[in-house]
Amino acid sequence: MKKMLSLVLAALLLCALIPAAMAEGEVPFQVENGGFETGDFTGWTLPEGWPTDENGNPLGLSSDKTYWAEEMPFNQAGEYHLDGWATTIPEPDSWHITSSHFMLGGVGYITVRMGGRTAAVKVFKADGTQIGLFRNRHFKDSGFPSVKKGVGGSWADMATFIIDLHEYIGEELYLELWDEESPGSWAVAFFDEIITLYDEIPDYKTNFDLVKDGNSTDMVEIQWQRTLNVYE
Repeated sequence: MKKMLSLVLAALLLCALIPAAMAEGEVPFQVENGGFETGDFTGWTLPEGWPTDENGNPLGLSSDKTYWAEEMPFNQAGEYHLDGWATTIPEPDSWHITSSHFMLGGVGYITVRMGGRTAAVKVFKADGTQIGLFRNRHFKDSGFPSVKKGVGGSWADMATFIIDLHEYIGEELYLELWDEESPGSWAVAFFDEIITLYDEIPDYKTNFDLVKDGNSTDMVEIQWQRTLNVYE
């Protein structure tokens, strides 16, 4: 407890010092367009050959709140989310997009909504050094069509994942959102609401998102989760 308190106090002290530099046009604390609410990929870098529509606009964003006839919830935040199906990229293939750079401030925690069996977030320093790999641990192919904890499963619905990066407070970072390559079934990824600045450590034990259950009028909770760094 004393160690965590010391880390929090150090983070708050650093945040008090950083704004002076920020006023001079330095890297912002919040990643640009983290929720895709512009309705396009503003702030994100797409790889060469990314699919486009007939007008040359990149595919992949969706305003759909549910999917399939059972009206399963995506659990998106706002009006848009990154939808692996909407990219039109074949499921077994891999893809990724790259965020704008941000300065890690606050208490050094970030959150990302992600769903689908192959969703993953990679974290890099500004020089390209990878420091993290965080995968969706929420996928569960059972109990269809309910997403209620302990009863149903999880498919394209996104859970909010809490990522601990406090060791890198004050450093310039960027993210890659990945649909990792997989020859198996359900090789799809979904993302939304990337938040890269918190003044307090998010509590995954008490926070949840409330959604309508699939093929039902019942409201159910999708619990926030902590995801561990599996990068080696």
